[in-house]
Order: sequence, then structure tokens, then C-alpha cells
Amino acid sequence: MAFDPSLREDILKQVDIVKVISYYQPVTKKGREYVAICPFHDDSNPSLHISPEKQIFKCFVCGTGGNAINYVERRENLPYFEALKKVADICGIHDPRLEAKQFVKPVDQKKVPLLAVLKDLTTYYSYALATDEGKAGLDYFNSRQIDSAMQAKYKLGYAFDDGKNTIAFLQSKGHSLKSIEDVGIAMVIGGKYVDKNAGRVVFPICDTEGNVIAYSARTLKKKDEAKYVNTQETYLFHKSNVLYNYHIAKTKAHLEGYIYVLEGFMDVFALSRIGIDSAVALMGTALTQEHIALLRKLGVPIRLCLDGDKPGQDATLKAAKLLAKEGLEFSIVDNQNRSDDPDEIFINQGPNALRSYLNNTISRVDFALNYYTNTNPMQTNEQKNALIKEFIPILINTTNALEFDSYVRKLSNVTGFEMESIKKVVKETRINPTKSRDEIVSRYNPENKLLRRLLFAEREMLYQMLNNKEAVDFYEKELSGFYDETFRTIANYIVDYASRHEEMNVSDLIATLEEESPDNKDKLIQTMTDLQFEKNHPNNCSKELLDGLMKNMEEEREKIFEEDRMKNSLQGKSPLEQARLLAEYNKRKLNKLKK
Repeated sequence: MAFDPSLREDILKQVDIVKVISYYQPVTKKGREYVAICPFHDDSNPSLHISPEKQIFKCFVCGTGGNAINYVERRENLPYFEALKKVADICGIHDPRLEAKQFVKPVDQKKVPLLAVLKDLTTYYSYALATDEGKAGLDYFNSRQIDSAMQAKYKLGYAFDDGKNTIAFLQSKGHSLKSIEDVGIAMVIGGKYVDKNAGRVVFPICDTEGNVIAYSARTLKKKDEAKYVNTQETYLFHKSNVLYNYHIAKTKAHLEGYIYVLEGFMDVFALSRIGIDSAVALMGTALTQEHIALLRKLGVPIRLCLDGDKPGQDATLKAAKLLAKEGLEFSIVDNQNRSDDPDEIFINQGPNALRSYLNNTISRVDFALNYYTNTNPMQTNEQKNALIKEFIPILINTTNALEFDSYVRKLSNVTGFEMESIKKVVKETRINPTKSRDEIVSRYNPENKLLRRLLFAEREMLYQMLNNKEAVDFYEKELSGFYDETFRTIANYIVDYASRHEEMNVSDLIATLEEESPDNKDKLIQTMTDLQFEKNHPNNCSKELLDGLMKNMEEEREKIFEEDRMKNSLQGKSPLEQARLLAEYNKRKLNKLKK
């Protein structure tokens, strides 16, 4: 983060989160808290809870939580500092640091010469297609059914095999060698600068305004070299910020009423050939928050259409989870386990087959359940719990009884939970929306009661640490860490925060996580806000309470380790030997209980 964290701390001390959220939507007082319709998912009953005492909010359906800055950041899709300024403005907080010059974004003059290099180079590549040498590139495009109109539309071209001439051309246009290097085109071979795209057909990559910022270049030679070479990260080009064809799609999305998210530029071309220009491609990277921001601006439903192979389906699952979390409307093209992509469908089966394929969409729920049913990656208890928790909001909002039973049956097959247990989880969550999903799911989990007892004790200790420095001191001196990885990570942040502050402040601790932005930031914040809204924790953080929790954790951990050792000892043994070892193990457990 580019500003002094003390500014954020000073602002949060003065913020009234109820006032901030009330600025955007109605809120209703309920006891010591406030409730509201959650704006981050399709909510019909107030599931957003707001704590003025702790200055945090939490949705007990979609799991979104945080402080006032997080709310504005998500609500308006603003950068963190802009959200901070908005919060200060709503609450009437004035601080000269909010208007410091360092926060005013200057006109980026550094981009001007770089964009000029690429504009001239793209023209040069396009010209090369019309030459005798460029005929090889033209033949390639024709073989892929990319006609002259599409070549012009997407600024396609060919890079001459003598890469030195390309550099000479750019220098003759007045571009410095440094600018040519800075756009990622020049490389040194035999002591001479040459074009790294030499001898390849070229696919320009544009920014949101249609300026060329990078290239993907495909070889035409049958030799041992990379099929594609892509521009490396440059000042202009960051792959995680770019959606291929966005500059065209943004003008068509509202007319067509949707946007397709595809794997690569060849898929974009395939859709263009059947008259669909509202399509973008990820270009070999996972869906990112920057991509989400671009898609949100379009204001239309998204249709995910990634490859049908295992990596493509894994990417679809992750993208779907992110889109759902961000509250964007979307569906998924059902590939029905086929491995061919849109470009292959068009070339091999024709335009009607491609249209039929693209129009066959399913919901995220059906996709996810089909994915887990077919791939069955549910190997650990934690994975099964996580899947059940992920589907709770979906099941709660499923009003069709037949759909509900279908989802529950598939979930049961995947996780091993009884159907009735899953239904009880949903029912209890509806009745007690503020109760932790972890606690509810754990109660009905068919596996490992020992682990549930251990996590219950660790969860209580973590709650005390979030609210009392005495518990933080106890954790540092007496405990070696938590068994649960998420709890352990949060505890590390708490210890670090406590060392720099006199009192615990959960809202400010959440802001610290935003600042450092770890990979699992959202899960950490969700767990912390879950804990803070739970009602079943002792208010008195006594030495006796902490000693009791430590004793429970040590006992349950030892039992778990003993069970794990037992399971390991059974591996590779005959059924008869396994039965004997289990009998001895159960006898030892019974003797311990009698003591």
C-alpha cells in the first residue's frame, strides 16, 4: 500500500460503519446490532449484520465481511485508497494526508513513446503480410479460416525472418533503441539486436482503448522451437490486467446482452465468425481481480467457456467461485466432457454446431457438482467440510424442491455426508444465520469427532486472542501454535498486531490484512468476522479459561496423533492383521477411559 498505515488507523478510529452502510442502503436496528439486505449476493432477507461496537460487517449467507473500507471498496469497486477517502467523506472526516500530492495520479508520459513504437510496428507487421515472404503467414491465416476482414479487424500480421530489418525500420521512424527494448521486442543474437517475433505470424494484444501493448507470435516452421512466443511483462503489458478483445467487446456487450469469457484468441476469432463480438479471452492466465473489475464495468451476464480438459475445468471452477464471491451474474457453457474448444468445433463441425454448444449453459451449482462427481477430488475431511460450507448459501436460496433434493443427493455422493445431515445443516443455518458455518457443519460431519473437539477449543482460544491481549500473551508463552492452518495464520497476524498496539482492534487488524494482501486474505477475514459475530463465547478471559482450553487442545491433539499412527500402522497389512491391531487399539482406549 502506497500510504502511511497510520492514516488508515486514524480514519478507522473515527468511522461509524453504520453511517457508511446507511449511505448506500437502508439498515435496521436489531438489538445491539444492525441488519440489512446483503448487496454482495442475491439476497431477499436481511443477512448482512453490522456491529457498531466492533466496526465490522458480516453476511451470514455469502460470507462476505470486513470493515467500512472493505464495504465501500466492494460496493463501488474502488481501489483501497479511494475507498478510504470515500469513507472519510461520508463520515465528515478531514485529514490533509487524504489530499497529498502523492495520491494524485499524473498523466503517464512514459507510455507515450512505447505505444508509438508498437503502433508503427503493428503497421509494419501488417504490411509484411502482403509481401512475397509474408505469403506464408497469409496461407496460415487462410488455413485457419481467418479472412482479410478479420486480419484487419484484429490487426494481424507477419514478422520478417530477418529480424535486424525490423529494428532498423523502427529506428528509421525515430524510435530509440531503449524504447524498442522496453516494449519487449528486441533481443540480442550474435551481437546484433533482432526482432524476437521474427519468422512468425503475429497476434497483437490491445489495452481497453484498442492500443497495441504486446504480441503473441506463432511459428510457421516445423522445428524444435516454442510454438508461441509472448511479450514478456513490460511497463505497458501485465497479463493479469488484460482481457483479449476487450476494446471491441465493451462496445458490443450491451447490444448482445452477455459476455463470453474464453481461453484464447483463436476462440475469440471463432465466435466472431458466427457474429458474436461480445467475447474476451484470458490468454493463459487465471481470472484475476483486475479481470473482474473489467467485466463488472460491462454490466451484463457472463458466460464462462474455458477448455474442457482437466486444467480448463479446474480453471472454470476457480473462476466460478471468484465470480460468485464478487456477486457477478454468470453461467457456464456445458462442455459435456468434450475436449474440443470453440475454434475446433467451428472448423470441424461448422457454425451451427458452435452456436448450439455456446447456447447450452448450466448454473455454477450444476457445474460444480458435476465436476466433483466426475473428478472426485474429495480426499480430506477439510475438503469435504469446505465443499459443504460453500454450498450452504446456494442450498438456502434454492426454492425448487426437486432442484434442492438433486443438489443434496449429489453433495451426499461426493462428500459421504448423509442426505438428512446435509438438510439439517441447511435448516439450522436458516434458523441461526449468525451461528458459525464451521460449527454447524462440524456437528454433522460423519468423520473425526476428535478433530471437531480440537477445533472447537482452538476456535475459542482464537476468539479470546482477537479480543484480549492477555490471551495473546498466553498463546505466545504457553502454546506451540494451532493445528488448524487458517487459525494458525490468523494467530500469527494477531501476535504481530498486538506487539505494535496497546489494544486489540479487529477492524484495524482486518485493514492490516488488506494492506499485506496474503493469498488467503478473504478466508482469513471471513473466519475473523465469523468469530466476532458469534454469541456463545465467554466474555471473561480468565487464566482458568485459557488453562482449560490449552489442556483440551493438548489432549485432543494427542488423541488425533494416536489415531493417525494407528491408521498408518494398518497400511499394507492383511485383513486379519488389521482386525487384530484394531482390537488392541480399542482395548487400550477402553482401559484409558476406565482410569
